Amino acid sequence: MLKKLNLITAAVNAVLITGTIGVSSAFAQETTDVKPVERIQVTGSKIKRFNLTSPTPVTVISGVELENQGITNVNDLLADMPQATVGLSPETTTNSIYASGLNTTDLRGLGSERTLVLVNGRRFVPGSIGDTAVDLNNIPTTMIERIEIATGGAAAVYGADAVAGVVNIITKKSMDGIEFDVSTVRPEQSGGEQNNFSITGGMEGDKLSFIASVNYTENKSYGKLSRDFYRNPVNTYINPANLNGTDGIPERIILGKPTGLAYYSEGGDFFSKGAFTDDGYNNHHYTFDENGNIRPFQMGSGRIPNPNQALIEHEKKLANPSNSYFEGGSGDGVFGHGYKSYFQTPLERLIASAYGTYQLNDDHTLTFDFTYSNTESTTESSPAFFRHTIRRDNAFVKNDMAKLMDDNKLESITLRQANENLWGDRAYNQEREVFRTSIGVEGIISDDWGYSTYAQFGRIEQDTLWTGEVLTQNLANSIDAVEYQGNVVCAKRNEKEEVIGAIEGCTPFNTMGATSATQAQVDYIGTTATRFAQHDQVVFALTVDGSLFELPAGYVAAAFTAEHRRESATTTPSENMQKGLIFGNSSLPMDGEIDVNEFSAEISIPLLEDVFLATDLTLETAFRYMDYSVTGEDNAWKLALNWGVTDELRVRLNRSKSVRAPSIGDLFTPNSKTFSSGRADVCRADSITASGSKYKANVIKNCQAAGLAEGWKPSDAWLAAGSLPGYIQGNQDLTNETSNDYTIGVIYTPEFIEGLDLALDYWSFEVDDAIQYYGRENVALCYESSSLDNLFCGNVERNVETGEIENFYDRPINAASIAKKGIDIESAYRTELFSGDLALKLTATYLIDDNNNSTGRADDLRSDVGEIASPRWKGRFNAVYSHDDSAYVLTMNYRHATVNDNDWTIEKNNYNDIPSYTTFDFMYKTNILDELQLRVGVNNILDREPPRNPFTYDDGEFFDVKGRRISLGAKYTF
Repeated sequence: MLKKLNLITAAVNAVLITGTIGVSSAFAQETTDVKPVERIQVTGSKIKRFNLTSPTPVTVISGVELENQGITNVNDLLADMPQATVGLSPETTTNSIYASGLNTTDLRGLGSERTLVLVNGRRFVPGSIGDTAVDLNNIPTTMIERIEIATGGAAAVYGADAVAGVVNIITKKSMDGIEFDVSTVRPEQSGGEQNNFSITGGMEGDKLSFIASVNYTENKSYGKLSRDFYRNPVNTYINPANLNGTDGIPERIILGKPTGLAYYSEGGDFFSKGAFTDDGYNNHHYTFDENGNIRPFQMGSGRIPNPNQALIEHEKKLANPSNSYFEGGSGDGVFGHGYKSYFQTPLERLIASAYGTYQLNDDHTLTFDFTYSNTESTTESSPAFFRHTIRRDNAFVKNDMAKLMDDNKLESITLRQANENLWGDRAYNQEREVFRTSIGVEGIISDDWGYSTYAQFGRIEQDTLWTGEVLTQNLANSIDAVEYQGNVVCAKRNEKEEVIGAIEGCTPFNTMGATSATQAQVDYIGTTATRFAQHDQVVFALTVDGSLFELPAGYVAAAFTAEHRRESATTTPSENMQKGLIFGNSSLPMDGEIDVNEFSAEISIPLLEDVFLATDLTLETAFRYMDYSVTGEDNAWKLALNWGVTDELRVRLNRSKSVRAPSIGDLFTPNSKTFSSGRADVCRADSITASGSKYKANVIKNCQAAGLAEGWKPSDAWLAAGSLPGYIQGNQDLTNETSNDYTIGVIYTPEFIEGLDLALDYWSFEVDDAIQYYGRENVALCYESSSLDNLFCGNVERNVETGEIENFYDRPINAASIAKKGIDIESAYRTELFSGDLALKLTATYLIDDNNNSTGRADDLRSDVGEIASPRWKGRFNAVYSHDDSAYVLTMNYRHATVNDNDWTIEKNNYNDIPSYTTFDFMYKTNILDELQLRVGVNNILDREPPRNPFTYDDGEFFDVKGRRISLGAKYTF
């Protein structure tokens, strides 16, 4: 009969040997009854082994630990692990469109795209169209047996994208019975509530065994203004006392009260002269009353003090003077503090999953699994905001406004307006459906060899609906209303701007002071937009593993794998998006496909056994050949030593090459509209004059080589045109990234302290030709280079006649490099205490280096270690005390003090330092009946808010913005 694997025993053995453990209340009981097992497969290798030693660090997190934290999404736990950080989450996608509500993990902070997430050792369909990162929303926590995190050499075993490592989620394979679980999380302050329900059941038969579950989760959104620490902000402003960049006085200081833009109103506002100046704000800034008559714009509680004139001129050179002018409180301006700002995207998800095996005969087993997931989230945003041109001949210009325009000799004014009562708030609704299934056969070929083969299909469909959108040209047509032949019509004008007729089908609209629109106007101006997208993943794989021959120190073990994978993605935007007709959004269809054939060999060679200073010494090797349909051939490899020095001390060394292939999105993304604020241009004469850059000579030379004469300046019309338009676009000339990885580790299990395990691992990643997107930066990088023949100039478009920038392209380029080094420390201690069991676990990471270079230029090398995203120390401490049928769980998470900017000087600001941050969580669970478990917990016991710093006080990526919250849960099994 085919031998079955005791997975719990395997996990415990892995923990004991690697020195890394997922602490659970069941740990003590499990370790007292360890049973012998046959060959076991551990994450990081496809060779099944008689022992579970691994040359690469493997951290094991048990499914019980998820329960102990009251966690229903894997990413919530991974985000607190020192080795990882948040990729995307509902807290970081509140302003995202296609990524709204995603949950992705990011090992080593190298990016979610460089972290490979597997389920039972197999790839999972990506969470977003054209991407590679897996959305952990699609993995039901009730099905998780354990999570294994392996770093170093993973690409040689599993393929591209495993640059930072692999997160392998091992699911339960069977159960006998039915389990109901219900839980809720209630924050102390309103908003962010969470409700969960699951039912899991299965059977274990002689031939057929299976497990199936249905999980439902509802995460409610909450606005930033629902939290007291946000209502009391730490905003900043330009320091009026600052004189220049060398006086030792910071340019920006903390204001400490709510702020908002002092323009853009519901009825529209305009300057009769002196826009964005003292005189303009104080004497020439107008809006409309409820009757459509002009009145002075109300600033609310007043203006922030102005900086000195030198800084005002500096801001003007950057074409972004509005930074100096904010209101201090409520007034006519729409975009006040916290307006339409959210800490968390609402998320609703339903997951149905199953896994089963069927014993074909004594030597062969059929396996099958199935996952269906439906997630829905909505990102809310401000109403569409515009700069309307109101001409003097507009039919809706009243006498008071006509007089104002005539007195100031104005042919037109620019009306700035944002009004949710007209077209509604913009909202982006995302519905994602994931379907994944596989069928496979595994078994025994001979006494020494086994095999595993499977076919897998996965699909994600994503429907996006935009509401509150506006057809921008229709709006412009409708507002340009004139009296023509006795009727008010939409003006049809000739090249001289003279009215020559009416635009057929257009409905005139008076936007000046408007608070509502007729149905006919809504039908002509308002609209919705849609995009349907689909990503398919097909995988065929075969692995054979076993023993090649025997050496004096043991058997040479090997695993050989052949794999074919096809990824294809399509997007179909609605016609108004494809034609660029709606406000702020345009997108073309995408149709991309990647095929890859891969072959890998992994060999484990025992060199020594039971000799002086070597209980065992094994050489681990792996090589993977890859052939991508777009980027061509490549390879990844691994060389490692696993050295048992004594029964108490083990050393592991790993050297490997990893690769990351560009995603479908990187390669095939079609033009999609984007915008960059301000009108800065390095080729402007005043910018060149004010520049202190060492590349100034290059800029002068290249700007002139591009046809811009000495002293060139863009027109006033270009400078006043608002945000600079651009396009996000793929790049089919991309090549694979390459990473050189090193790990050196020591594992110590001292006999004189029973139950103690210690592990210390040094790790290093050096990524070359890293793929990075360059938006507005392309402009500066193009002209700062030694010549115009560089990777960046192709991403800048200028008008051939005026020389003004018309577009920039945000395309990915293989130009960056990344280097990270650090030390992982893990320790676990287990002992009997009083009449119960105590299990302690400490996991910490010390970051030595975090360097990146976005361009390859020596001067662009940056060290980010010690900044917000890269603290020197991150740590997690977990203590579980179990007694009878109860368990008490205390968890501490720690982030070391950081700075915002390593290149900081006092001239920039006076708030660069960010203090350390520690939170505590507690969970109590008990079985009041054999069948019934109750749980109660408190997260963020001390109600720690984010550090009171302008850069972090509302940061939900690295800090807790929910506040103290209670969690309640119950589980019933029968």
